[in-house]
Amino acid sequence: MRTRSVSLRAFGAIVRRLGPTVGIAALASCALASPAAARSSGPPVYTLTISEGETTLPEDPIESTSGSVSSEGQVQVSIVRGGIVVARSHPGSNTWMSQVPLVGDTVNLELSSGALVGSVVYDGLPSMAPTVCAGSTNFSGQNSSGETVKGEAASLVVQIEKYGSSVKEVNPQRAQVTILSGTTFGGSFLAPLEAGQTVTAIESLETPLASGSIFDYSSENSRPVGACPPVVAPPPPPPPPPALQGTLLKLPHVTLLSLLKSGLRDLVTINQPGTVTQDLYLEGGTLPAFAATRKRSHHKKPPPALLLARGAVVASSAGTVTVSLKLTAKGRRKLKSTKSAKAVLITTLHTSSGASLNLARRTVSLHR
Repeated sequence: MRTRSVSLRAFGAIVRRLGPTVGIAALASCALASPAAARSSGPPVYTLTISEGETTLPEDPIESTSGSVSSEGQVQVSIVRGGIVVARSHPGSNTWMSQVPLVGDTVNLELSSGALVGSVVYDGLPSMAPTVCAGSTNFSGQNSSGETVKGEAASLVVQIEKYGSSVKEVNPQRAQVTILSGTTFGGSFLAPLEAGQTVTAIESLETPLASGSIFDYSSENSRPVGACPPVVAPPPPPPPPPALQGTLLKLPHVTLLSLLKSGLRDLVTINQPGTVTQDLYLEGGTLPAFAATRKRSHHKKPPPALLLARGAVVASSAGTVTVSLKLTAKGRRKLKSTKSAKAVLITTLHTSSGASLNLARRTVSLHR
């Protein structure tokens, strides 16, 4: 167990929680811990800190906007919303107020004269993911771009002493941040978090100023460690579609004259949504399905079969569809000059997933 170093962000909350006596003790602790207490002979460091959230001490949330300077002088902080100053602290080497900005507000650190030292537009970050929870070592969330991130966790205990009270940290530990990319961070604690602890994310950025001094901005977010969110199993993948199947129903009687006049119409069943395509070829030539698989031969292969008619229809669901075949220009000229012919009807089924199926070929005899 060790005594917690009470920072400016926690001072106001501790005063409200534990009363005036503790306020005096906390103020002394703040003065010892503050960079303004140890006056530096080098360039001054100006610090602006925004703290939000709550701890396991139930009385009040931690909410403060504070500023300090490491050398002689006084600073003040102000919150500007829509061009209007909505809050300003009293000047001092260490100054703070219990009001915090809203997302989009401008927060200024100023000299007591009102001259601007540094300014930020508050974005409400950092934030911690729900997986930063009891039983987990995870430490992850979102941060402002370009800012470094630290994390800490501890159990907070109020200890009553002879001249007041103090807040002690029990079993404190720091997070190891291993991922800091863009606006997200990730890492872990060495030991799993426990319910009853307070976990804090801190982001910070140091900016050199033209005068040689440094503007140090940090934003802190604390919350009690809660239960982990339930693990939601992903929905099972949809079952694979059934094997593609179909049937060419009985062909209607067709003559050369009826084919020339109105084409060919037949019925095809398909067991899932897809496209049904039919091609009617003149028998005696090389059909497309045979051309690619024909073995090499020294015999001269016949010319490609003449495509007489073609038709296609989209089936929006499983069932029976009507395919209408229309004659091609070459097919029409050929059939006009012949008294009889034999044709081969090829039916092919396709689905959007890429499956295809060729149904059994049917021979059609055409007479006038």
